Amino acid sequence: MAPVLLGNKLHPPVLADHIIARPQLLALLDRGVGAKLILISSPAGTGKSTVLADWLKQQNSPTAWLSLDRGDDTLGQFLLYLIGALQTLGLGLGEGLSELLRQPNIMNVEPLLIQLSNDFARLEGRIVLILDDYHFLSDPKIHRAVEFLLDHLPPQVCLVIATRTDPPLSLSRLRVRNQLLEVRGTDLRFDLAEATRFLNGSQGLGLSTTAVSHLETQTEGWIAALQLAALSLTERPDKEAFVRAFVGSHRFLVDYLVDEVLSRQPAALKTFLQRTAILERFDTSLCEAVTGQPTDPGLLSQIEAANLFLIPLDDERRWYRFHHLFGEFLRHRLLADEPDLVPELHRRASAWFEQAGWTDDAIRHAFLAGDDHLAARLATDTAAQLAVRWNTEQFTRYFQRIPVSLMLCYPRLCLYYCWFLVTTSQFDAFKAALPTLKESRAHSPEPQTIDAAFISLQAYVCLHQLDFVNAAHAFQRALDLLGSGEQGSSSVEAQLTRIGTATTLSFICPYIDLRRAAALCSVNVALSRQFGSSIGIVNGTVGLARANHQMGRLHEAEQVLEQGLFHFESGSVDRAGTHRTGNVGELHVSLGRLHYEKNQLGEAEASVRRARASNELYGSAAVLGYELELSLRLFLVHGQVEAASAALHRLDRLSASVHRNDLLVKRTFEGMAMKSRVALAVYLSQTALTQPSDSQGNAQIDAQPSRLLAEVGDWLGSRELDVAAPSGSSLGGHEILARWLLARNEPGEAALLLERLIRAAQTEDRTDDLIQFLLLHALALHRTNRGEESTQALLRALDLGESEGYCRSFVDLGPGMQALLTQRAGTRPTPYLAALLAAFPNNTQLPAASEPPRNEPAPGRGTGDPSEEGSEAFNAREMEVLRLLEVGNTHKQIARELQLSPNTVRWYMKSLYVKLQVNNRTEALSRAKDMGMV
Repeated sequence: MAPVLLGNKLHPPVLADHIIARPQLLALLDRGVGAKLILISSPAGTGKSTVLADWLKQQNSPTAWLSLDRGDDTLGQFLLYLIGALQTLGLGLGEGLSELLRQPNIMNVEPLLIQLSNDFARLEGRIVLILDDYHFLSDPKIHRAVEFLLDHLPPQVCLVIATRTDPPLSLSRLRVRNQLLEVRGTDLRFDLAEATRFLNGSQGLGLSTTAVSHLETQTEGWIAALQLAALSLTERPDKEAFVRAFVGSHRFLVDYLVDEVLSRQPAALKTFLQRTAILERFDTSLCEAVTGQPTDPGLLSQIEAANLFLIPLDDERRWYRFHHLFGEFLRHRLLADEPDLVPELHRRASAWFEQAGWTDDAIRHAFLAGDDHLAARLATDTAAQLAVRWNTEQFTRYFQRIPVSLMLCYPRLCLYYCWFLVTTSQFDAFKAALPTLKESRAHSPEPQTIDAAFISLQAYVCLHQLDFVNAAHAFQRALDLLGSGEQGSSSVEAQLTRIGTATTLSFICPYIDLRRAAALCSVNVALSRQFGSSIGIVNGTVGLARANHQMGRLHEAEQVLEQGLFHFESGSVDRAGTHRTGNVGELHVSLGRLHYEKNQLGEAEASVRRARASNELYGSAAVLGYELELSLRLFLVHGQVEAASAALHRLDRLSASVHRNDLLVKRTFEGMAMKSRVALAVYLSQTALTQPSDSQGNAQIDAQPSRLLAEVGDWLGSRELDVAAPSGSSLGGHEILARWLLARNEPGEAALLLERLIRAAQTEDRTDDLIQFLLLHALALHRTNRGEESTQALLRALDLGESEGYCRSFVDLGPGMQALLTQRAGTRPTPYLAALLAAFPNNTQLPAASEPPRNEPAPGRGTGDPSEEGSEAFNAREMEVLRLLEVGNTHKQIARELQLSPNTVRWYMKSLYVKLQVNNRTEALSRAKDMGMV
């Protein structure tokens, strides 16, 4: 259910019949229309809203008005009302933005603000936008959004802010640029002439000039104080004597005068005023519910006519609010006179708002009543709607106020709380809340749903430890408990738990069972469409496409993604009838990866742009990571090294930003960054071979690949990979190790590792990985003079890749692969081979296909060293480790000396043992001495 906007907040207050004309003040405001911002900053009771409403009457420009209150102090709520106010003008401002703001997981509103700014720029005439009572806003995100709009505000838009305190905006910059008009308390205060017209004209008091002057001096022209004074003087016979008795500050006078005014009201009316002061807005029905007494339909109009600081909010005079200053005083008096009644009044207000369907107001009054149980019950009832939209802003507002211990009695709320914590990466709080969820089953009408949710959420502990097998078993148990079809519960909680569980299970199944992952994703897409969960549809579609991609079914993966995009772009509608789009960025970037593999570079670049545009609203780290990885590849295709390096730097920052507890996401991003490092290093090395000789330039180019590969080596060392039983999944890091070994020209070790990876990929039906591993294996075998085996590996890759159109997996391996393909095309030409060769850049220099490339060391390696005899060559870092070993350093000492982690040193030690064909430190030193290395 979409939030309902209160229409009376979008209109200026209705003016009293006899207001004091203030032409000088209105002229001052007129002069500010050419500025970006008119700031009216003064204390309560100085007439800010009144003078603005009066000013609007003489304005020819269309004006949008927004009265703010405490409920608007979240960015989403503020923007919804801001756009609602602008749309009252009928100028097409912010069209479609309200629907976007109601989408789940909106993280970045800048694109919305850009669209709004562009809408402003297209205006042909001037408009005025007024934000009244801005002091109620404290969220820094709101202030940043207003600052953004101010920075990009075109000349035809004037923003007016009325507030008790200066907002945290760049006012000094606007002053310097002459783009700010400031109206302060001294400008708003009544001067003697205005005070005279008000007291003797409007109020008809007939005071002497001396009395008026005394009142004006004592109140400092404060309008609220003068109005209170007028009320106090109305029925006094000796008005002059009463005025002469005034002493003290104007603040003191206000308190005194309010007390004086209230004391003269009938007891029933005084009670009515105090009890209804807990409300920010009210009509007769709401007042009746809160006071518990029948309310005369004409009472509010009578109070307004008596000048008791009641401000009408609509032309029909149905809704009112108290003047803020008067309302504050009434609330203080209520606390003093009837403190025990205040919670009950808020409970009554909560009940009225609940019945009216304004749940957020109902929950707010429940909190003000100090009734956490009531708030929890109300939050439970609305949590399902929030979960479908995944409104994290409101979730946060509710969950911060409700004690976790209280959720024991509200299992549904506890369930949503735990899902909220795990999906927002609040792992410590999540682990602390899990036991409460388990215990809450005793209070649930659907204990099986709570059991399933508990098992599913508990599985996240396994998942974040990368224990996929146990996590998958737990998620499956949860699904079995939930059942399906007629046997399963149809409650919102059960449906959302089913979707969340199936989505997560389908996400991790690719690491253990691709076919099962594909089946789960298909079911999840169907269930999510039935339920109206755009997040579930996106996740299921992406998961199904990735499973097909991993199984080497590129055409099927592409079809799945195109169907998913068609579903959203053709206009999907959720259960509440709201148009939903969601973050389709992941669909676009997944489609871009397929286009890239097929060498459809233009389509791939278009997909990247679409993914980036979609993700601007949501700020999904996953979409950003995949987009950066694909962008880096495309930059290298076009030779844009600086752009590729910048993309790699952003990938590093993204990886560093992930919380250490979220190991799965962290490993994923680290893997992207390290694989991209190897690709950049290889590209730079190949570029150096084809560039004209330039000793200084080549030295710089050589240094960068060396540095990049050293960084990858350090990361691999920290992972302590088991090369005897390598993991076929991308998280394992073994594919990166194989590519790194080839980049460092260590084909022997790479070939051994790739043989194991090929077997694992075959067993797990990972055709895409199998193609990659076969191609890398073909290169490694060719470099070790195993030509026949190299050809067989290449042929298998060609056979697997041809029907699906694999291309970049071949081309990105560079001149070495081009040489192998050229050799094969020379003996057995095929259209597929011709297409692959045509995709290589024309300026690539081919080594002779009949002869393997020389085993030249990568930058930084030694050459012509005795250490190369009978084993793989040693790199510079390994030689440093060996020499430090010789002088008796321990692993920790070596780590400090070389500024490496102990794990990385251990990894280099293992590498030394393999190359020296020894088993321990003593044997390593002995063998190195025999070879003349130390």
